[in-house]
Amino acid sequence: MKNFLKIALSLLVVLVIGYFIYSNYQKTAVLKNVVHIDAESVLKVDLFDIKKALVFDAFLSPKYYWDNVEFKKNEKEKDTIDELNKGINLEPYALVFYTIKNAKNTLFTTLPITNINDFEAYALKYTSDKNISINKGNYSYAIDKKSKMVYAWNSSYLAIAISPKIVYEDYKQIFDDVLLENKLISDTDHSFIKKLADSENHITYENKDSEIVVNFLDGKAIIEGSLFTDSSNNFNSEVKYNALPNASLQLYFDANFGNKTHKKAILNALEDVSFFAKNNIDVVTLFNKANGVFDFGIKGTTLQKDTIITYEYDDNFDKVAIKSIQEKQAPIITINLGVKDSLYQYLKEQGAIENKVLKAIPYYTFYADNSIDNINFSTSKKSIPETTKTSGYFFSLNTNFTALQNDLKLSKASRITSVLDKLRINAQQQNDTLIVLEGKLTAINTDVNIISQLFFGLKDKDSIK
Repeated sequence: MKNFLKIALSLLVVLVIGYFIYSNYQKTAVLKNVVHIDAESVLKVDLFDIKKALVFDAFLSPKYYWDNVEFKKNEKEKDTIDELNKGINLEPYALVFYTIKNAKNTLFTTLPITNINDFEAYALKYTSDKNISINKGNYSYAIDKKSKMVYAWNSSYLAIAISPKIVYEDYKQIFDDVLLENKLISDTDHSFIKKLADSENHITYENKDSEIVVNFLDGKAIIEGSLFTDSSNNFNSEVKYNALPNASLQLYFDANFGNKTHKKAILNALEDVSFFAKNNIDVVTLFNKANGVFDFGIKGTTLQKDTIITYEYDDNFDKVAIKSIQEKQAPIITINLGVKDSLYQYLKEQGAIENKVLKAIPYYTFYADNSIDNINFSTSKKSIPETTKTSGYFFSLNTNFTALQNDLKLSKASRITSVLDKLRINAQQQNDTLIVLEGKLTAINTDVNIISQLFFGLKDKDSIK
């Protein structure tokens, strides 16, 4: 028995040492040759540590997993994508994304291809199923507009671009750099590689000296970050905003248009947003007439009247429009914009406001009201009592999911509100160039990892095998 215990203990020690060697090696190896040398920022999702946390969670809360996992054999057809040898690992030790300065609002990632023949077969199957064309040249690429992704690959790497607005020409130079010039960071002493390798967090974002991290724990996700800006005092250290008492959702943001450098940066980020062009609003003019303070709140419900148009035929068989009034329940939503120069009049002239109603937002009717320093839009025709508050945060979001669902009554949101409890995110200008970010997402069940709760809570029970 003693010899058996010695052997078992020795094997355990070897396994533990092997695990740590493997883990430390992978933490650096997975980061090499996946990030462009000119990357502006990087984002690491530590899949291995997340899976490890979930395995421990399953041991600590076995009843929850037993009740939610259905052990039913899933018959698969032959030759499905899941059964193909993909020639690439789509779930590596960690997924690493990066941004490039000249490619706005786009995330890139690079994955090594282990077997080009297997990968080509997988890519053909994948694109055929999605009805996507593969383009050939110095390397292959495919555009998936529905998923907002572009894939490009050679015999060694798959490069992916993810963006809400797909424009292949904007990514071609990055793809050329990665697939033709191999412009990828391989130096383990590079600051991005060292910071990401040293990070023990589930999600890590790095940009120069700035860092934001997210960790998934029992019943909550924690967000923490420190952001350093190039210019001083991008945001105000004290903000006044309007708040709905006991709101199910309250958001406010002071963009601080008094800071010209920061105002220009926000203007550049919004200049391509189609919402403004569709409503005949010039973003520069809008910014010049606003002070940058915005708040948004939801609390309770109200009744709104809709005009319904149906068509009938008269005795002469002519098509006649019939109008009828229908009442519908709407959430009480209030929006306030801080103004400094006749913004209300400008929106009227552009047709965004007509007969004291905001026409730019469909579905709900927003009634417009104007004061010296504020424009208010509300779904309630009655005056809603709001409180003017002062805060040290320039951005804040607070949500109670159960109360919000009671106000919105969205059938598709019932699953998420059965899992999540509250969300809080705050950002503060702490000194000239330092912004501190903190937030917490909490679940109703405080004993189980929040990722598992979201997975089982949002997934169709019939599809869990």
